[in-house]
Amino acid sequence: MKKILIVVGTRPELIKVAVIVKELEARGLRDRYILINTSQHKELLDPYWAIFEIKPDVVLDVMKRDQNLSSLTVRVIDQFQKYLDSVKDEAAGVLAQGDTTTVFGVSLVSFYNGIPFYHLEAGLRSFDLNNPYPEEFNRKAASIVSSFHFCPTETSKENLISEGVDPEKILVTGNTVIDSLLLVKRYISDHPEFEDETLRSKIKDDQKTVLITCHRRENHGDNLKLIINTIIELANENKDFLFVWILHPNPRVMGTLQSPELTLPKNIFLVPPVGYNDLIRLMSRSTVAISDSGGIQEEAPSFNVPVLVLRNATERPEGVEAGAAVLVGTDKELIKERFYDYLSAGMSITDNPYGDGLSSGRIVNKLLELLED
Repeated sequence: MKKILIVVGTRPELIKVAVIVKELEARGLRDRYILINTSQHKELLDPYWAIFEIKPDVVLDVMKRDQNLSSLTVRVIDQFQKYLDSVKDEAAGVLAQGDTTTVFGVSLVSFYNGIPFYHLEAGLRSFDLNNPYPEEFNRKAASIVSSFHFCPTETSKENLISEGVDPEKILVTGNTVIDSLLLVKRYISDHPEFEDETLRSKIKDDQKTVLITCHRRENHGDNLKLIINTIIELANENKDFLFVWILHPNPRVMGTLQSPELTLPKNIFLVPPVGYNDLIRLMSRSTVAISDSGGIQEEAPSFNVPVLVLRNATERPEGVEAGAAVLVGTDKELIKERFYDYLSAGMSITDNPYGDGLSSGRIVNKLLELLED
């Protein structure tokens, strides 16, 4: 029986793909897919399998310490090709989400082997190859070889059409991150306490918080230092707020934030990577989010939490257009100005512009059609 190879490699990919896997399971279609983990995010992924109660069928090992992007790309291509050789007769298509090195590598291998590649979250564009880097290249390259494009919004569909993609090969589905978010929202409404003991002891119900994350390559080095100095100023000016900075395991990020030469105010709280449930709990309680994360741009509007986007360009313009987010880059004055704008005026949007929570059903319906074809 022909099967779809569903590939994930990073935490955001798993969050956005898990609901599709669960939808397939709910329809009794466990025998129609193989779930593959490239392990591009190793430790970060581990707790997320348990959260969504799924397990990978195949685990690759593409990461090596201190490897560069070229080496990672080679390992993704090599290991996925070797696995594909063992199941080539079973593979009806390959589905992967987003813009990571995993996605670029498996899309290329699929093309080389004449196997349809289905791109989930297709059509996002910042129109700047260096922002975000290398994600803008990865998703554009994946689009070139895709047999079918699952777009989260009408904007992403129009991006693809302008690039010459056949509209018949595009389906606007909404973003599956909203499906996952609704699952977690229901869970945390019944389990409001943080699972992480440190978060539980530090953040009380009446504590005003600002959520911070920063990990993209363009914000390493001097840009990260600029961001840190700006957050320090905001923390010193807003003693009644707790600035909760979720650390990323990348050594370049971790090393800068945990440098012994850096002295942080007491109301800046550095937190190791947390589970998705706790991240959503924290987001739901925050007044503002300051982040370069694409996922947070998509999730925060569901809680009416505005996002200061630490980037000069975004492939998710819908949130900016709705007033749910604003691009601030690493400009200290702009970050502070927009921060205080949101503190004084807040934010109010009716619907999350990225989806309605029904995306996974639409995607599975189309996958079944593609399987039959």
